[in-house]
Amino acid sequence: MKKLKTKLVVSFLLIAMTYFTNAQNISTPRVSQQATITQRLGLSDVTIVYHSPGVRGRQIFGGIVSTGNIWRAGANENTTIHFKHDATVEGKKIAAGTYGLFMIPGEDEFQILFSKYHQSWGTVSPAEDELALQVSVKPEAIPFQEWLSYDFTDRGSNSLTAVLQWEKLRIPFKIEFDVDKIVIDNARAELKGLAGFGWRGYMQAANYCLQNDTNLEEAMTWIDQSITNSKGFSNLQVKAGLLAKKGQVAEAMEIMEEAIPTGSPNQLNNYGYQLLGAGKTKEAIKVFTLNVEKNQDDPFIWGFIDSLGEAYLKDGNEKMALKYYKLAKTKAPQNQHAYLDGVITGIEKQ
Repeated sequence: MKKLKTKLVVSFLLIAMTYFTNAQNISTPRVSQQATITQRLGLSDVTIVYHSPGVRGRQIFGGIVSTGNIWRAGANENTTIHFKHDATVEGKKIAAGTYGLFMIPGEDEFQILFSKYHQSWGTVSPAEDELALQVSVKPEAIPFQEWLSYDFTDRGSNSLTAVLQWEKLRIPFKIEFDVDKIVIDNARAELKGLAGFGWRGYMQAANYCLQNDTNLEEAMTWIDQSITNSKGFSNLQVKAGLLAKKGQVAEAMEIMEEAIPTGSPNQLNNYGYQLLGAGKTKEAIKVFTLNVEKNQDDPFIWGFIDSLGEAYLKDGNEKMALKYYKLAKTKAPQNQHAYLDGVITGIEKQ
């Protein structure tokens, strides 16, 4: 019993001495300093935390990072990668979460490993049951780079490429999110909260579906709820767009006839340009004309008159275009005269 007490006292003293010694340390710069890079894609973030070593005259790949052996893809603590939502890497599914990021260099390919365990120091190979995903990628040659770094390139609407760059190699791996699903799931959740008490949130959710041609049936229920909460130009225009997507063009036109009288000057001007962009020049002229007639006292009236002139010019009616460009000049501030003079002179020379 006495010996046991003596061992316990010695153990306690050793622990106390270790703690006391560590407590005396101060923070100093590390040779390979920590770095963090985050990129948003849709509503999702990808974050890589790593320590960045330098080449310092050494041979890296095929040298201190040896072929066929696992490497922590950085220095010091485990390099980690965090996915805010479920994703795919090189076409293979991976769940949302934080993973240890490792690589195994090969002659022609690198294996990239995502470990469920991400709290190690140094290179600690994940056990088989700790491995969440493993993919193969092709390394690419780059100009010499002293410091190891990560970057995100080739950013599209649904995918991006994460890249490790060091010495003379670049190791890319493609990450994809189901952005539409994530946005729609998020909209459903947010509409159960404060966003669901007004009209704007329902309209924004419906408009996202309209612009991305997805989830159109639910979008119609959302826009109807928006209109029920508060009818206006914006949500009526979205409903017209959804009806047009379904091939109900006559119904869409009826909705826009109802919407146009409620539109603000800027809303009508923007709608006119949408019609112009769709090749509906005559309809655009009607909307621009109405906007000018309704809003003579608007401080930006010259701009709306300018839009009407542009529509007539696109319609091939140079006489009416010239008329409205000259009228716009009489209403415009001095800093716009040079622009309008240039347009007017260009028409008169034709």
